[in-house]
Amino acid sequence: MSILISSANATTRKRWTQILQDEHKLLIVSDILELKSIIQQNTIELILLHRSMADMGFISELTAARIFVLSDIPNDNEAFTLLRHGVVGFANTYISAARLKEAVNTILTGRVWVGQKLMQKIIRGAYPAIDEKRIKTIPEHNLSDREEEVALLVSKGKSNLEIAAELNISERTVKAHISSIFKKTKTESRLQLALYIKAMN
Repeated sequence: MSILISSANATTRKRWTQILQDEHKLLIVSDILELKSIIQQNTIELILLHRSMADMGFISELTAARIFVLSDIPNDNEAFTLLRHGVVGFANTYISAARLKEAVNTILTGRVWVGQKLMQKIIRGAYPAIDEKRIKTIPEHNLSDREEEVALLVSKGKSNLEIAAELNISERTVKAHISSIFKKTKTESRLQLALYIKAMN
C-alpha cells in the first residue's frame, strides 16, 4: 500500500516527498483529476492532502483511504469541520520534518493526529463537566491512585507539563504514567482516554 502526496504546489510536494520517501512508498499528484485517477487504480493507505487543493465537498467524498489534511493557515474551526467529515489528521503545511514523520506513523497505526492545543480544545469542549468524585475505573484495569489522578487530568485536556506542575512530579514521570494508563485501559491516545474516563461517569 502507498501514501499519496497531493498538492498543486511543487515546493510542497517536493518537501513532503523528501521527508517521507525513505520510509514509505509514495505516489505524487498535482491536481484533483490525477488524484481521482490514482485512487481508482491503486490501494492507498493514506492521502496527504494540501487543503488549498480541494474543497470540503470533495474531501468528504474521499472514503477510499485515511486523509491527512495540511493547511497553509490552519484554524480550529476548519479542523473541527474536517474531523467531522472523517479526516484523521490535521496540521500546518509547514510542519517540521520530525513532526510530519511522527504524524504519518501515528495515523498509520489507526490513530488521529491533531496538534496538542487543538486536542486540548477538543477534549475540553466535548467533556467540560467531568466530575472528579464520580471517576471510577473498571477494576480489572487496576489503575493506581496516581494513575487515576493523571488520567483525570488528561481527560480535562491538560498537557504533560501542566499535569507535572499540578501533581508536583516530573514530566518524564507523567509520560510513564500515561504509557501505563494506555496499556491498562486499552486506549491509544489522549482523546480515547478522555472518552474512556467519560464512559466511567
